[in-house]
Amino acid sequence: MGADAHDSLLRLTLQSGAALKALAQVMEKAQRILRLAEICRRMETEEEKVLPFYPSSLNEEEEEDAQQVLQETPEEPLAWAVQDYVGLERFWQRFNKAKLEEQALERQRAALSRRNRRLRDLLRQYLAGISITQEVLSEPNPLLAVQHKSCIPRVLPYIGGGCAAHPKTRLQPIHGSTSTA
Repeated sequence: MGADAHDSLLRLTLQSGAALKALAQVMEKAQRILRLAEICRRMETEEEKVLPFYPSSLNEEEEEDAQQVLQETPEEPLAWAVQDYVGLERFWQRFNKAKLEEQALERQRAALSRRNRRLRDLLRQYLAGISITQEVLSEPNPLLAVQHKSCIPRVLPYIGGGCAAHPKTRLQPIHGSTSTA
């Protein structure tokens, strides 16, 4: 009988040691969760601290029905499993809210990126329009005047002269100048 008691005491000691080790791990995990929750709480805005969740979209009757269902004892195994996680409902509300905000910010970033590309293209076109290259000189340009003469054709009878792009038109002087080509 002494040997059986000794074996039972040994098993009990080993099992209690394993239980203490498992409980220490659970305690460490819980403390880590609490530290993370504290960090998250510090990062919340004032609005989130005062009113962290959106108001329910259920009317009073639907709200009462939902509360009654939650108070009933579940009959199905899945309902039993879900009941264990009812305490995490607020967490999932916050998580989903954060995900929605993330998606909204991503869409806003994409829209701003498209707008940035459009503005860069417009700037590139503008800069190409104000720079003087051989290609720009060979095409009609209302902003370009060479030696006080524009290369834009005007509807005038052919007298001779003109610019390279429109040889059958006469150049009109700019700023009242009377010189011709």
